Amino acid sequence: MSCLTPKGEADVVILGAGIQGLAIATELTKRGVRVAIVARDLPEDVHSTAFASPWAGANWSPFEPSAATAQRDITTFNAFAQLSKEIPDLITRTEYLYYSIEDAPVDLWYKDIVFDYRPLKLSDLPPGMKSGVTFTSYTLNPPEYIGHLAKNLRAVGVPIIRARVSSLDEAYCLPSLGPVKLVVNATGLGSRTLLGVEDSLVHPVRGQTVLVRAPDVRACISIKRGLPKGQAAYIIPRPGPDGHLILGGTYLENQYSTLPDPSTGERILKTAYEICPALGDGKGWQNIDIISHNVGLRPARYGGIRLELEERKIGQGMEGRLGMLPAHVKEVIGQDVGVVHAYGIGPAGYQTSIGVGLEAADLVDKYLGRG
Repeated sequence: MSCLTPKGEADVVILGAGIQGLAIATELTKRGVRVAIVARDLPEDVHSTAFASPWAGANWSPFEPSAATAQRDITTFNAFAQLSKEIPDLITRTEYLYYSIEDAPVDLWYKDIVFDYRPLKLSDLPPGMKSGVTFTSYTLNPPEYIGHLAKNLRAVGVPIIRARVSSLDEAYCLPSLGPVKLVVNATGLGSRTLLGVEDSLVHPVRGQTVLVRAPDVRACISIKRGLPKGQAAYIIPRPGPDGHLILGGTYLENQYSTLPDPSTGERILKTAYEICPALGDGKGWQNIDIISHNVGLRPARYGGIRLELEERKIGQGMEGRLGMLPAHVKEVIGQDVGVVHAYGIGPAGYQTSIGVGLEAADLVDKYLGRG
């Protein structure tokens, strides 16, 4: 009997338990779709460098958008307004201070979306800065937030299963779940090597940060213009009682190392202290209370996120390599299935997560005939 014939334990299998997979699962569950999540790394694996979600700065501060990405950002921003009331230790409204060391001023496309936007006076700027703006937006606590999403999903019966699959085809016939006709591919960097996907446009963007403790610093501060390519300078306070902040950073494409570079760590600390001496109580960058040095690999894609429905057949993309598939998958080669791809968001995972979740859920509804 075909593995796609019996009734399975889920309508949809989501590959990936990072912020994208969890956000999509949350929206599908609200719509009454039976979901199972399968991932190598689970939300509680907050020390794993194999996925990016625990290491993010996680603030709502979008990049230059297309029309589609702007709408995802705005949708997520509006949703954060309610969540900041429900879970203030995980998402909170935060003062932002953004500076430029160039003559060109900071000019943000979302200035009419955030709260309290205004230019800064020269007297309000740190030494060396030529312009700046301030506004109010949101910051998140990434490890706690993905844990919160996972807890809510498990509470309504969504299984989150630790398993490693080598091919997209395996996800349709997992022995622990039974058959499904639709998979959501939210594997991030895994989409570069996942058999049957193997998207060569997917690449890592290496981000190095320092987690510190400074309870009196609660503003999100960044230099937005004038830094050398590959460098970033930001201070992002994490909500919650611990007084933690993330200092960054780097934006290095196609670098895979997850070991912190000492000279980069020192540069991050020095720059952060220059724009916010309160980090070290005014006593020098060496006085900053360091908790850890970190590296995360942002799952980026040339051309931007792939968010689309693909109707395919079991074995598609595996021509000449079908012998690599497990025996129970080989039995159903050629059967019609679907996949919703949702990967390649790069550094924008949290700030677009709810918008992406809604769009991906719409694609699922379309395939299942629910739209």
